[in-house]
Amino acid sequence: MATATPSPLASSVEKTNGNKLSRLLIDGGTTVLRNIFDSHHPPANLAANLSSRHIHSILTRLRHRNILNSSQWDKLFPPPGGGTPNSINFDITLLFLLLTNICGLSPPPSGSWHKMPPASDTSREANLARMKYYRNVLCGHVTTTGIPKLVFDVKWQEVSSVLVSLGLNQSEVDRLKREPCGEDYVSAVTEWMKNDEEIQFQLKDLLTKQQQVLQTQQEDHRTLQDTQQTVGRVEQTLQDTHQAVGNLQQMLQEVRTTQQESQQQIKREAANAEERGDKAEEDEALRKLAQVSTERVIQYHSGKYLEKTRLLIFKKIRLWLDDLASENRVMVISGDAGMGKSVIAAIVCQRMQHAGRLSGSHFCQHNKERYRNPKVMLQSLACQLCDVLPEYKSELVKKLSRNLGVDMNSLEVQELFEFLFEEPLCSVGDRGRNLLLVIDGLDESEYKGRNDLLDVVANHFCKLPVWFRFLVTTRPEVNIADRLQKFNPIQLEQDNEENVKDIRLFLEKQLSSVIQSGSEDVVIDALVRKAAGHFLYAYLMVDFFKKNFSLLTPENLGRTLHSDVSSVYQSYFERLEKELEIGEDQFLTFLSAMAAAREPLPRDFVSKMLLSDSKSPSGPRKVTKAINSISTLLPVHDDCIVFFHKSLKDWLTDRTTYGQHNFSVDEKQGHAMLSQLCTNELNNVKRKGVHGSKFSNTARYALQHGVYHMLESEELDESTRSFEEIVNNCYQLRHCVCKAMCKQHG
Repeated sequence: MATATPSPLASSVEKTNGNKLSRLLIDGGTTVLRNIFDSHHPPANLAANLSSRHIHSILTRLRHRNILNSSQWDKLFPPPGGGTPNSINFDITLLFLLLTNICGLSPPPSGSWHKMPPASDTSREANLARMKYYRNVLCGHVTTTGIPKLVFDVKWQEVSSVLVSLGLNQSEVDRLKREPCGEDYVSAVTEWMKNDEEIQFQLKDLLTKQQQVLQTQQEDHRTLQDTQQTVGRVEQTLQDTHQAVGNLQQMLQEVRTTQQESQQQIKREAANAEERGDKAEEDEALRKLAQVSTERVIQYHSGKYLEKTRLLIFKKIRLWLDDLASENRVMVISGDAGMGKSVIAAIVCQRMQHAGRLSGSHFCQHNKERYRNPKVMLQSLACQLCDVLPEYKSELVKKLSRNLGVDMNSLEVQELFEFLFEEPLCSVGDRGRNLLLVIDGLDESEYKGRNDLLDVVANHFCKLPVWFRFLVTTRPEVNIADRLQKFNPIQLEQDNEENVKDIRLFLEKQLSSVIQSGSEDVVIDALVRKAAGHFLYAYLMVDFFKKNFSLLTPENLGRTLHSDVSSVYQSYFERLEKELEIGEDQFLTFLSAMAAAREPLPRDFVSKMLLSDSKSPSGPRKVTKAINSISTLLPVHDDCIVFFHKSLKDWLTDRTTYGQHNFSVDEKQGHAMLSQLCTNELNNVKRKGVHGSKFSNTARYALQHGVYHMLESEELDESTRSFEEIVNNCYQLRHCVCKAMCKQHG
């Protein structure tokens, strides 16, 4: 007869051994870990320590990595009403996690908390790792609680020696090992079963009595239901009556609400009509002012900024702007071409716009006549200020409405400044903080041979309210420097320590990927010396090396590095001339036309100057490819080509500063070429006729500037009568354009 399989839950000596060993590990281990933890974070200071920035940050990261679960987190940081954290509530897993992360303990020399250390390592950290190991092996990954006697004796010795070394009382360990275990448990279970039988008997008797009571209650419930049904019918009749009365009241309320809403709607429509009328009047008044958008210019220049550069300059600007007591209304940033003045101005605009302190900005541009016109600039700044100061807008609209016959362009610059700024701002109260207005490129604001804007900056800005400040950038030209000296300009000096440091940072960030490993310091030092404090040159070097070298070494650096900005320009134009494959005279004519252009030169004009065969199908692709390759110096904006910086035009035309070189040009020759192109374009427009208000870039340029180039060219071979016919044709075309636009817009 087969022997019956013993129950897996039956008591045995082996399971008694497992029970004792588990108690030793769990109860004894928890006590040891808690004592060590309390020595690092005493209970009185535990809440404050856990909430400290450093420890809280560590615990937060453990929680995000799911190493700390929600239950453990609530023990460390109890929810409202849950009291304060107490290590007595921490189990062995949580205590070990805290000891190894926030108590300054380092892993044992074996390098891990999760491996069994060698027997030779008896440090506290090694014993902690051993205890974790024994817990996982003896309590976490077992299939039975039973442990044979021989294994028990060995494991008991190993575990108890570790716990005693960590502070557990040896006598407590010995007591647990001697303590009998198992029989008392069986007796308790037996007694429990007897008690359970008595309880079941009592429950059956109670159930019988409950059933008798339930039967009586059911009979009473049926009687009650009959009564409730009668009451319900009466209540329904009352509800129907109340509902009818409520419907009548609701109808009356809806009528009253409709009347009120109608009255309110009438009032709102009247107010909106009045507001629209006021808005229309304001728009009509402000429409007289010229507007120039600076958003794209700011984005273009700010795109060149490298974080953590120009920190000292930005700090000076911030301190000056925040100083309500400063008598200096104007901060001037002065520096040679290419020192990054426009970039600084653009970043200041962005930051002040974000802070709500920018009242307006204008970036003068040497190649755009409208952007250099001081009257256009003042009107544009006034429009921008209207968006920031409603009080100022109200006062300005009043002035414009009262002076409908005033032609802004007929006023002198000083008169226009008084009209747009001095008088309206007198009625605007103190803002409590200073607002900033930015003007970039004062040296480029010369218009028709005069710089009236300079006089306004020097002598009239100070007449505005004390909370109105101006940031102005300019080159240190003698006439400008003398007039602005009283404002103590910030000079962007090439040999300034901060400037050199910024250039080094710029070169390191931009060229780190192409410099030979191990040669970074040598190469950067050489580039910083060559840049000589000139940001423009540093920018051009970066562009040159990125396009021509996959790896920069000290050897190839020495063979290719240019000595100054002039040589960089020389290199770029030599490259462009080679890629275009055109004659020297043709190329110089193109450059002279670029220098003489009054606005960005239309791409079609450039193509006609550079293409020897305008009908060649590959010609336009050839020009596009070449222009794209040189876009650093001649970028294309809105299908027009422009110098990236005024210093480039100066290099082509200013022999006094840069001397004679291979690409020196004469603007007279450029005027002659543009005169011819404009004449042909005007004749073409006249031949095709004017059928609408849309014109090509070349047609618009010819209409606006053709006569000017004819007058400047000094190469009019035709008779005076012929010239007069051309001029008359130009004005006739302008007249036709105006008529077409008026007809189109009613």
